[in-house]
Amino acid sequence: MHCAVVNITISRSRYLNLARFNASKTVTMYISQTTATPPPITFAGATLEYSHEHRHLGFILDSALSLHAHVNALSRKGATEMFLLRRLSFKVKNRDLLLKIYKMYVRPHLECASPAWAALTVTQTGLLESPQRRAMRIILALPRIHHITDAYNAALNITS
Repeated sequence: MHCAVVNITISRSRYLNLARFNASKTVTMYISQTTATPPPITFAGATLEYSHEHRHLGFILDSALSLHAHVNALSRKGATEMFLLRRLSFKVKNRDLLLKIYKMYVRPHLECASPAWAALTVTQTGLLESPQRRAMRIILALPRIHHITDAYNAALNITS
């Protein structure tokens, strides 16, 4: 039994010697609600940089564990995709085709990491719903001042 533990330790150390640590590709995040400067962290002789935000698998996490950065990035991405929808609406008058384009290109960006939305504030929810209301106005060819209600989403078979 003791020999097996020694063999595992030796085999692990053999693989660790093959792995290289790249300090330029490594960042650390100090998760705290205070703005105090965190102590420097050194690893393998290199001092690591601190980051206030980190994108991982499409989700942006910030050092305060808030969703502000993620929601802002989603609303910016939704706005750029909305530009595509608006430009196409001048040429394409088919409402069903515009709806398909919305569902394929705009909506997936707005739904990124949607399970985390339970903790959103009212303002953040408004930021995410604003591009969806704009899309409904474009698809239905309504003026900007027209108020979008849930009846429009139901008519187009879209859940918000």
